[in-house]
Amino acid sequence: MDIRFFSYGSVLSTYMLILIGGFVSASGSGLACPDWPTCHGQVLPILSGPVLVEFSHRLSALVVSLFVTANLLIAWRAYRESRGILVLSTASFFLLLAQIFLGMVTVKSELNSIVTTAHLGLATGVFGAVLSNAILVRNSQLQKDRIPRRVLA
Repeated sequence: MDIRFFSYGSVLSTYMLILIGGFVSASGSGLACPDWPTCHGQVLPILSGPVLVEFSHRLSALVVSLFVTANLLIAWRAYRESRGILVLSTASFFLLLAQIFLGMVTVKSELNSIVTTAHLGLATGVFGAVLSNAILVRNSQLQKDRIPRRVLA
């Protein structure tokens, strides 16, 4: 698959995850799943009310993880000459790992305000990294489209 699919998917899914996280916070659903990574000790809890809201946030984080990881693997396999794409793909991955860890700490600390604020702050950092990466990927593709290709006779 093309790296554009995964870099653009990373941007869209990360943005959606931040919106869902805002809804989790605004609806008071943050502790509907009081444990982590399970929810009430279950991998797939009964999805209703606040549990549905909180668990949707966790599933959305899984989607983001798949996009960011696939983007990283493609970057390391096919874009080694593009230092910016490599650096931002790698940074996105490690920022996301830190964000997942911070999400766990948010639940374990029972929504400590400092931890919750740091979780939102890091989310904007992840978004900035995946957005910057997608811009570089797009510009890289535009460059490739402009380079005349030799026709073999």
